[in-house]
Amino acid sequence: MGYKIVKIDKESQPEDWLAFRSGGIGGSEIGTLMGVNPWKSAIELFYQKVGLFDSKVDYNMPMFMGNVLEPIVADLFEYWDDGDNLITNHVTGIRQRKLQEITGYVLNDEYPNLFFSPDRLISNRPVQRKDKLIRKNIEGIVEIKTISNWSAKQWVGGLPPSYYLQLQTYLMGLDIEDGYIVSLKDGRELDVVYIERNREVGDMIWSTFKDFWERVELAREDPDNIDMYAPEADGTQSLERFLSEKFKNPEEKTVQASQEVLQWASEHKKLMEEQKRIDDEVRERSNKIKNAMKDFTILDLGANGKVTWRPNAKGVRVFRNMYEEE
Repeated sequence: MGYKIVKIDKESQPEDWLAFRSGGIGGSEIGTLMGVNPWKSAIELFYQKVGLFDSKVDYNMPMFMGNVLEPIVADLFEYWDDGDNLITNHVTGIRQRKLQEITGYVLNDEYPNLFFSPDRLISNRPVQRKDKLIRKNIEGIVEIKTISNWSAKQWVGGLPPSYYLQLQTYLMGLDIEDGYIVSLKDGRELDVVYIERNREVGDMIWSTFKDFWERVELAREDPDNIDMYAPEADGTQSLERFLSEKFKNPEEKTVQASQEVLQWASEHKKLMEEQKRIDDEVRERSNKIKNAMKDFTILDLGANGKVTWRPNAKGVRVFRNMYEEE
């Protein structure tokens, strides 16, 4: 059994590439649909797919370095094992697996308008024959990332949820059970996370995608009422930024609130008051701790951790409470 492969070069065929991307969703966009992308909201992606906003992304240094380092990381992973033998394996030429790159986007008729472009596939046999992917030869899927240790520490387990969802999308689309996210952290630490296919997550991804794409198609058919098909607003900072940009030139006029919007306004007011109360309490507790520390930089909490209040590079003392329950 095989899947069709569509070959479009992003650099030499930019218009064709953008047209192809506008006809569906790629694995790297699934995190946006699921509301876990801190840089873009589902609503912003919706307006891009409908065609109201430019979806072109300027090629920047992180993207450039990611492309440059990807084959290097892929090569290192071929020598990686569960122990600390990567260097020895590499020096002695003992490969643990063979990775192959796909030239193009993989399509699966079971998931129309979704396209799959994993970084590498694990296989000792050819996985691509012209415009066909030979699925039976695939042993696993590998996604390659470059990330800083600081960024990794922002997520539980050091793995951004968008990476996990991207890999689960590829496992679903190619019907493969085993995947790996291989990260090069700070250019010197190779981190490997094994991810098993989760069918419940796959079902959630497919359901969310179908709802989103139906909205896109309805909006394209009804261009005078695009806004009514947009996804629901969420609490992400990316949406906050997008709305500020989209409506940066407002007209000085009044709109009447519906009952639903009136309820949102009431809830917002109550939450703001509650937030102020909590902020005041947090400030009070931190001030009490600071007053107890005075000119000491570390407060020893014993088995419960510590509190630090150290000057940063600018000479401003930064307060961090690292209390932990036993």
